[in-house]
Amino acid sequence: MSHNQPLFRIGKTFRFEATRRLDGDTYDGHSFTAEAVLSSRVLSPEGFVADFGDLAPLKQYIDGALDHQILNDSVKDASNEGIAEHLLGWARHHLPSDVASVLEEVRVRTGRPQPLPSAAFAAFEASHQLHGLRDGHPCGRLHGHSYVLSVPVSAVPRLGDVPGLLRNHLRGAVHGRVLNEVIPGLNPTSENLAQHFAQWLADRAMGGAGWDGACVRVSETETSWAEYVGGES
Repeated sequence: MSHNQPLFRIGKTFRFEATRRLDGDTYDGHSFTAEAVLSSRVLSPEGFVADFGDLAPLKQYIDGALDHQILNDSVKDASNEGIAEHLLGWARHHLPSDVASVLEEVRVRTGRPQPLPSAAFAAFEASHQLHGLRDGHPCGRLHGHSYVLSVPVSAVPRLGDVPGLLRNHLRGAVHGRVLNEVIPGLNPTSENLAQHFAQWLADRAMGGAGWDGACVRVSETETSWAEYVGGES
């Protein structure tokens, strides 16, 4: 029996270039990344925590208020934590209510994004088409992504050679294919894919004994990801 329910989490990042005033005429300029993190125990009928497209107003606000600006003129506290708090408050008041209700936090960091540790991820190219979306939604058309699938580095020792098996599976059975065809019956949102591959790993981990708290992240683009964290027994 599982004591903790599984959790779905998604993230969307927004880059902006800005500076902030320190003391007097001293400025602290950076490339900034704001990351909105949303979470839910259940998915929408389409298979989403939230539609990434519904975060567009947050991007528009960042582009208008923070990008290429002196941040002290836009936010009360121009530290990374202060910017994050400001964006979280703005998002909770301006995003659609169903999106704001699952908004967990906003994180802000400086510098260029760091690559994932090579031991913890596998990449593959694939196509998919999502069903049940509103008319005109771009993801309702057949299209493709350069996917990255990752697991926490801390989990790699427990998984033994299973990550290698997964890479081989992705190369042999998934890469270059249409996900709707290779995973029948699954609406291949990032959230559903993360859960699917977490189960794939759990079924093979520790000699078939399972993997409590299985965690898999699937990223369709450089600015978005979805994560499934399994329940612990």
